[in-house]
Amino acid sequence: MSKTEPNRIRWIPRTDEDCQVVREALERVLASPNFCNSKRYPTLLRYVVEQMLEGNDDQIKERTVGVEVFGRQPDYDTNSDTVVRYTAGEVRKRLSLYYHDAPHEPIHISLSPRSYLPEFYQMTEGQPVHPTGEHVETHPFHDNSDAPQIRQALLRRFLIWNACLLLVVVMIAGAIWGWREHRTQAIRRFWSPIMQAQGPVVISTGGVLSASVSDPNAHYVDLPARNAYLSFQNGLAMGRVAAHLTASDVSYRIESSSETTMDQIRQSPVVLIGAYNNDWTLRLLEPLRFHFNSVHSDEAILDRFHPEKRWVRDSTKPFTDSPDYAIVARFRDPSSDSVVIVAAGLQRFGTDAASLFIVSSRLLQELNQQIGWNWTDKNIEVVLRVDVVNGKNGAPIIEATHVW
Repeated sequence: MSKTEPNRIRWIPRTDEDCQVVREALERVLASPNFCNSKRYPTLLRYVVEQMLEGNDDQIKERTVGVEVFGRQPDYDTNSDTVVRYTAGEVRKRLSLYYHDAPHEPIHISLSPRSYLPEFYQMTEGQPVHPTGEHVETHPFHDNSDAPQIRQALLRRFLIWNACLLLVVVMIAGAIWGWREHRTQAIRRFWSPIMQAQGPVVISTGGVLSASVSDPNAHYVDLPARNAYLSFQNGLAMGRVAAHLTASDVSYRIESSSETTMDQIRQSPVVLIGAYNNDWTLRLLEPLRFHFNSVHSDEAILDRFHPEKRWVRDSTKPFTDSPDYAIVARFRDPSSDSVVIVAAGLQRFGTDAASLFIVSSRLLQELNQQIGWNWTDKNIEVVLRVDVVNGKNGAPIIEATHVW
């Protein structure tokens, strides 16, 4: 016995009546056992369908869905919090199960596999098929004399389809490889001048600041004394840089900023860690567009092109809950003719975030997207903001860039 297989035709609702038809189809889906026992899956599906029907398809993006549907903060990290991707995958599977059991539903709703945009299909009656799903053509009689030719034709078709499938697999594998290579290019661009330089890299880290008086309400006092001991955050930042250089088979040596000399900077590329506890950072950044205010009692990042612009911590908030700011820079210092990399924050949170930024393919990829790709041999500066909650910093966010 044969049955009629429905055909799927892509359909875009254009009138209020069309939208009402989609909404009725949506309600039938949400009332099914695949969705009615959950809150998360119906909420996402209803949101994206309504946004599409209201003409807001440009708003259906992972971050927007995370904020509007799941109550995430606007700057939440979509790489570590995959609630939208996971939920969308479950919605796709449940829609597939629903329409498998109800193939003759007049309107089918699906989520694009490449985005979170809903797609709508009208179902029309197709040609008769056997219960196995194969199409049937009716003839008044059968002539088995053409059976060998038919088998050869089917074999050729089978071979062609397999060749096409193999080609698709190769293309997908090539695309994945290219994408991975593309992501690693950003970090290669950033570190390329260091890798090509002669001599071991000097990692110069800021020391612990101390004062002759103790004031728990002040971060620093005038004329702080430096010593060679590392703070935990500077040690962590130094470790990230050292691990990256080790993985890249680049030799290095570690010096405290108080012991680093100009002769060392002339002879070798240098990575400067820390700002107000590292005099070399303040000195070498001072001529650049983005630099630190030299007054210790007024910690700020300044913009030489826009003197009215200042990045400072919010003194009205607790130290452990106030956003911090940092500078990441890579440039050739004219006084030493050496390549200098800087990862330095107003406070320890900014320094920690800056060190993470310069060794992260994903974060440097974001820099690529903002400034383009032709910066391998250029000087760059980046101002970062890092949100701090309960003494823990989030992912760094690019505030400003300069390339020359």
